Amino acid sequence: MGREELLVGLEIHQQLACSTKLFCACPPVKTEEFPYHFERRLRPAQSETGKVDPAATFEYSKGKSNIYFWSPESSCLVDADEEPPHCLSGEGLEAALLTAATLGSNPMDEVHVMRKIVIDGSNTGGFQRTAVVGLGGSFDVEGTSVGVQSVTIEEDAARILGEDETTRRFALDRLGVGLVEVALDPVRGDPEFVARVALHLGRVLRSTGRVARGLGTIRQDLNVSLDGGMVVEVKGVQKLNLLPKVVDYERRRQTMLAQVSRKLKEKGIRRVKCTFKDATTILSHTGSGALKRLLSGDADVVCICAEGLGGLFGWEPEPGVRLGKELAEVARANSLGGVIHSDEFESQGVGASEEEALRRTMGCSEDDGLVLVAGRKEVVDRVVPLLVSRLEQTVKGVPAETRAATDAGETRYMRPRPGSQRMYPETDIPVIQLTRALRAKISKEVPEDWSARVERLQRSYSLSRDLALKVYDSEVTEDFEELSKRLRLEPSFIASVLVDIPARMGREGVPEAGYAPDVLTRVLDAVSSGRAAKEAIPDILKLVGEKGVTVAEAIDMLGLVTMSEAQVALVIRALVARESQQVSEKGESAFSPLMGEAMKELRGKADGATVARLLRQKINETLRK
Repeated sequence: MGREELLVGLEIHQQLACSTKLFCACPPVKTEEFPYHFERRLRPAQSETGKVDPAATFEYSKGKSNIYFWSPESSCLVDADEEPPHCLSGEGLEAALLTAATLGSNPMDEVHVMRKIVIDGSNTGGFQRTAVVGLGGSFDVEGTSVGVQSVTIEEDAARILGEDETTRRFALDRLGVGLVEVALDPVRGDPEFVARVALHLGRVLRSTGRVARGLGTIRQDLNVSLDGGMVVEVKGVQKLNLLPKVVDYERRRQTMLAQVSRKLKEKGIRRVKCTFKDATTILSHTGSGALKRLLSGDADVVCICAEGLGGLFGWEPEPGVRLGKELAEVARANSLGGVIHSDEFESQGVGASEEEALRRTMGCSEDDGLVLVAGRKEVVDRVVPLLVSRLEQTVKGVPAETRAATDAGETRYMRPRPGSQRMYPETDIPVIQLTRALRAKISKEVPEDWSARVERLQRSYSLSRDLALKVYDSEVTEDFEELSKRLRLEPSFIASVLVDIPARMGREGVPEAGYAPDVLTRVLDAVSSGRAAKEAIPDILKLVGEKGVTVAEAIDMLGLVTMSEAQVALVIRALVARESQQVSEKGESAFSPLMGEAMKELRGKADGATVARLLRQKINETLRK
């Protein structure tokens, strides 16, 4: 299957720049210390239709309790679900409505706050509050019209601090912070095009001036499917440059699953039959190191036999995608370290005689696949039915499920996809009527197209298109404009320091504190006032980041005393006199090596352009004599 058969629906969650959380008066600030905590365990409940959401059932089956850490600085009883929510923030609602208007969405006549069941612990009450504010709309990307399905305002989840086999730990500082969610129609195209759609949408959101900036303020979720296949939800792509990798990984993974399905159907299998039995005794003297370690404790081993899957667990049609990996992810999502399948028995130390005994006990043929599940009995008993269910779905191809994006650009199994029973009305918050006056106010605030702002940056500050886009996409647009008006430096140089230098410092391993926006501003002030040369900026930032000193202290420690042009001319004169033979032999070609020599002495003390100008001038004078 080719890339053109891939369908990707994009959902962007962007934090709103509001002074309070959505349903209380707490400020949306990150807290470092938590003097209080409480513990709670959530359980699923029936919806209004009398059904229970499958994702909620799955999370509940893990048997974990949740510990919530909080501080009065950033949380209150509303966050703890011990006090009814306050009215929906008017500031947040207006920001979401402005986003909808900017995208051409049709505003709702009434805004109904709903509860969406979430019992993974990230919400203290077992649900997330959400409300649709607009439907429809579109925008153009490279000549392709991308449709908007909905614009929603919702509260953010609690911040995960860590988890183990029995508990999850959350911080409540982020819970309740306002988000705007924009859900797009599925698009066809390659992974890079999906990333460009996300970039364009992010720029539209920033044009409103009502969204927060910085790392962690935007998250992309994906709904990915092969044409005609089930939809896989991928949660939490935080970095834009990971989007193409995640989409491509899902393309490869789902293609592999579709190919496995075809292979089974070619064998005449329409449903994978599975049986399982205890195999602890058979493997009591196993040569497998992994199984030995588990069996030396209080572990059981269960063997699953899956019809027709022999040789398909380890099959890898494209790098990094295997059916065996899918099974291991289901196990790990349920606190089991992993599984061992028959395609890797030899590499895992399971001997041929052990495999023969297992197949004989299970009544399996060579064409069938075996899966060993080992661990504490209560965990194994919970995981085996899930693996059996997953194996039985293999013949259907790609199962509908929720997966998490990884930092490497792959995805890992989280839980089944939620059903339609997870939404119900929030009875503690009244319906909000969108008045004619509010609609008129919002329509007057719709911003100009973001590309017009970029063109103005180009025109007003003589920036290249690429540099103007970098400035617009960054968190320092306002800083750039203020510094360009105040400092005696070229705007293009200021822009490069603000948006290019941080990336360079990050690649070189300099701590982020060394190139924070306020540090960059002080460095630019120093260069503008003549206290440091442009070439000294990287050395100053490294020292600030690695030693924790101020910019002024770094300048003193580096001995950076800015030289006057007359002083630089004296150094150049001495250099050319010392290298007169090289000048006479190479002529103007002597400039490059002499420039290198000059900057060894003058780097950080003189502007490179000034050094180059004076050196060329002195070389030409020498050649004319």
